[in-house]
Amino acid sequence: MSRLSRKIADAVDASPGPGPLVVDDGPHHLSLGLVEAGPVGLAFDALDFAATDRPDWPADALKSWGNRLAARLTYLMEPLVVLEVDAVGGEVELRSESPSSRAALRSYYEVRLRRAGTLRLARVAYDTEARTRRPIPCQLTREALERLADDLVASLN
Repeated sequence: MSRLSRKIADAVDASPGPGPLVVDDGPHHLSLGLVEAGPVGLAFDALDFAATDRPDWPADALKSWGNRLAARLTYLMEPLVVLEVDAVGGEVELRSESPSSRAALRSYYEVRLRRAGTLRLARVAYDTEARTRRPIPCQLTREALERLADDLVASLN
């Protein structure tokens, strides 16, 4: 377990309720908007991660980072794939390969990597009838959140 994963676990334990959680460990910064937490799991609106020791990532390095993440984060509800590389904008997008479907809703993870060494993980629901997208909370076990923090740091290399 990395220090970052231990710090986020401690922050969840110490949290009085919904709100932002922010932890730093050297050049690694992790924050999430906690929606709720229980003894087994938690829900958050989005997770932001930054590696501040690398201020400018070229597009090929971002794509490689995205591929490493897709290979590591196999414990999420749906496997991730690199969907788009925007070399000019300095951004890479990953999404769930096979979204979860319930009635008219298709839910999926969306991960955006940016050239400043930042990552944003969120969950989106797409209503196929209304043809609209809206953010929904990510739900993870506490152990999966700790593993995610470890894997974000490990995926940088």
